Amino acid sequence: MQRPSLSLSPLVLSSLLAAGLAACGTPRLVPLAPVGEAPQEGVAVRASGLALTSVPADWPGYPGDLPRSVTPLLLVLANEAGAPVLVRFEDFLLLDSGDREYRVLSPLEVVTVLYGSAPSRSDILPAFHLHRHPFFFHGLLSDPFFYPYSYPYHPYYPYDAPAPYAWPPGRDILRLALREGRVLPGHRVEGFLFFQHATAGTGPFTLSWIPRDPETGQVLATLSLPLGLRT
Repeated sequence: MQRPSLSLSPLVLSSLLAAGLAACGTPRLVPLAPVGEAPQEGVAVRASGLALTSVPADWPGYPGDLPRSVTPLLLVLANEAGAPVLVRFEDFLLLDSGDREYRVLSPLEVVTVLYGSAPSRSDILPAFHLHRHPFFFHGLLSDPFFYPYSYPYHPYYPYDAPAPYAWPPGRDILRLALREGRVLPGHRVEGFLFFQHATAGTGPFTLSWIPRDPETGQVLATLSLPLGLRT
C-alpha cells in the first residue's frame, strides 16, 4: 500500500505564508514541539496507522478578522492503516490548562456566529468583472473609455442582470474547513477546525482526536497534541 505523502499542500503553504507575514494580531493556537517551541512546519503524532498533524498557520481567508470571534486551527489527518476511518467534529476535544473544554463549531455555526442567519448586502465583497463592462457590449468605437465598474456604478450595466460581484461571506469558511466523512486507506484530508474562542483561555492546550470505525463506531485510537498560544 502506498503511504500518503506528507508534502505540504497549497492550503498549508498559503497558511504558513500568512503566518510568516503576520507581525502581530490576535493570538492563535500553534503546535508545540517536545521542547515547548512552535515548529515551522507543524507537529505530527501517530497511532494505529493514523496520523494527526497540526500546522502553525494564520487564517488565510475572508473575513480576515475571523480569529477575533472563533479560533481556527489547521490540521492534516492521514490514514496510513488498511481500513477507512471516520472523521467527525465531535471526536475532537480541546482542553486548556484549567481543564476547560472548547467545542468544535461546524462551518455553518461559524457563519451564523459571524453574520447571523442572513448576511447583509454590506457584508458582500465586490469583485472585478470586466465581461460586464460596456466595452464588451458596444465595442471600442462606441465606448472608448475604460470604466471597470458594474451596475449600480455604471449606467450601461443591465438593470435586471444578476450582480456578478457577489461574494458569499461564508465561502472561504466552507471551502477551507476540515470536512466530516470517511478517509480511505492511503489518503489524507486537511482543513481548519473552528473552536469556541479558545485564545481567551490559559495555555498550554491539549488537542485530542478519537477516531472511530465508520461501520461499528469502535474507537480506533486516541491521538493528542500539545498546543500553545502565539501572537
